[in-house]
Amino acid sequence: MTSSKLNALPALRRQHLLVEFAGLKQACPEGVFVSLTPGDPSLWSGILFVRDGPYAPAVLRFQISFPDSYPQLPPLITFSTDMFHPLITPLSTYMYSTDVQDDGTVSATDAELLPPGGFSLRHGFPNWFRRQSRNTASVAQQGRQQDGLQTPHRPPPPSMSSASTPGSKGSAVGSSPGFAQTSRKDTSTYEVLWYIQSAFGDEDVLDSIPLEASGNPGAWHAWRAHRVEGGKVFCDNPPASTGAIGAGPSGATASDSVRKPGDWNWEGVWEERVKKAVSASLSEPVLFGGVGAADDVIRFLNMEENDVDTVKDNLLRTLSDSS
Repeated sequence: MTSSKLNALPALRRQHLLVEFAGLKQACPEGVFVSLTPGDPSLWSGILFVRDGPYAPAVLRFQISFPDSYPQLPPLITFSTDMFHPLITPLSTYMYSTDVQDDGTVSATDAELLPPGGFSLRHGFPNWFRRQSRNTASVAQQGRQQDGLQTPHRPPPPSMSSASTPGSKGSAVGSSPGFAQTSRKDTSTYEVLWYIQSAFGDEDVLDSIPLEASGNPGAWHAWRAHRVEGGKVFCDNPPASTGAIGAGPSGATASDSVRKPGDWNWEGVWEERVKKAVSASLSEPVLFGGVGAADDVIRFLNMEENDVDTVKDNLLRTLSDSS
């Protein structure tokens, strides 16, 4: 690894990122593989093998870019594999998400702009995006500093207490408004990766995503329609202006109401789009030809079945000798 990027990073942040990466070698969410980008420890490359759930068996490439202020501010997750998902901004467009506060919506800042393929963390880790509470905390910190207390403020990020432990099969949905409970500790990359994995493999996580936290509102509506068609009843009651598919307090499903003239018909859209995207992610040009891959840090080899068996035998022999 070249030293130019390493030397440019603050020593504490560099150590933090390297320690977090080393920790993932011991415990990483199932089906997730990450690698450091040579010369740039603030840019990680990842592969997600979706083994269960509505997006299985897709193989997805993504990158994690850590800002200078991480972990006070969230990393940027971008998928280079095209996928129709409520949290992923389409590769063909930019999307501004918004903050919903008591006094109405607030337009996203340039720093919150999701690029093509951007993965929204707004639902999973809401405290990273609560500007109002962040501003209040900033004022409180100034007061503490004036009193001689120099403890830096960090917004309370989600806690691992609401997430399952490594290897467990529990639901990813916490009882708080967001994905996870909150605490005073920093959010780890393990939690971020675990949330990403859950967002593809856990239907409950997809069901719990609010429209305002989505990166692709069309995919959000299509997923809701797909679930309603399958008999799912949503107990939320979104505003009529959003056109959201859901159920009111009475428990009636969207199929019980008549679609207004001009409303988009989302029936069958999710199945068609996701089926095509999953199939494309498994095609040889995408897996082995570099199509849709933003980098060559993690590569796949197109091997014959006999070669694969030989590699497996060698791995098993190595593991046996080391035990």
